[in-house]
Amino acid sequence: MMEDFHGKTVIVTGGGRGVGRGVGKAFAAAGANVMLGARTIGYVEEVKAEILAAGGTAECFAADIAQHDDCRALIEATSQAFGGIDIIVHAAADIPHGGLGHVDDDRLEAGFASIAKAAWWLLDAARPQLAAAADGGRFIAIGSINGTFNVVPNMTAYGMAKAALDAFIRAAAGDVVGEGITVNAINPGLIASDRAKAVLGEEGLAAYGATVPVGRAGTPDDIAHACLFLASAKSDYITGTTIKMDGGSTVTASPGRNDILQDRLKHQQGKVP
Repeated sequence: MMEDFHGKTVIVTGGGRGVGRGVGKAFAAAGANVMLGARTIGYVEEVKAEILAAGGTAECFAADIAQHDDCRALIEATSQAFGGIDIIVHAAADIPHGGLGHVDDDRLEAGFASIAKAAWWLLDAARPQLAAAADGGRFIAIGSINGTFNVVPNMTAYGMAKAALDAFIRAAAGDVVGEGITVNAINPGLIASDRAKAVLGEEGLAAYGATVPVGRAGTPDDIAHACLFLASAKSDYITGTTIKMDGGSTVTASPGRNDILQDRLKHQQGKVP
């Protein structure tokens, strides 16, 4: 039975593509007011149109969350549009693949800001609204198994930023627990998003999925289901936790899995997938 989020307001960063797109549409289908934030407004305008066509409620806002001021502006715009904020899902990430020496300082800083610093800025700015949420505020970040549960060669910058995000989740949960706010993360393995398809191709994605113990790559819907749970009243005893969602990838060794990734990643050094 789907959780009912009527009367709740959700911000989804990175809401125009991939996991963010799936999460935004899932919350709208469950009745929530959804604010879709993204650097490229065209992507979230498309998602907003899909949500409205399905009978849901959504707005969108252009925000580069690697910028502190944009994070504050997103929170303010959401409060003005819907009168409050109950849930934030931080799904945005903008950091190129690359090992040591293959990501320049500007891209490293922007990527780290969009993932880890943005989590700090968003939670800090929305803290009063989340504390005022009728059934408790929820902050959910989309992390990764890379940098937290395993290491993927040629993705050092990405893994470092996601590891910092993981540390923030554990510590910030303690900072706000007395205010009725829970702070959690979902750490996926490979997700069959548009970006993953661009890097691996359909054939490479299928080959990688075949190496995953459950027999496939994850999907944005998989992550959305977990977000709905962590945002619901059923999860109010869970905080400071990360849910690993990788189809069992980190509990079984598969040299072939890394070979598939490395074959594609060597052509992606310094590029955003």
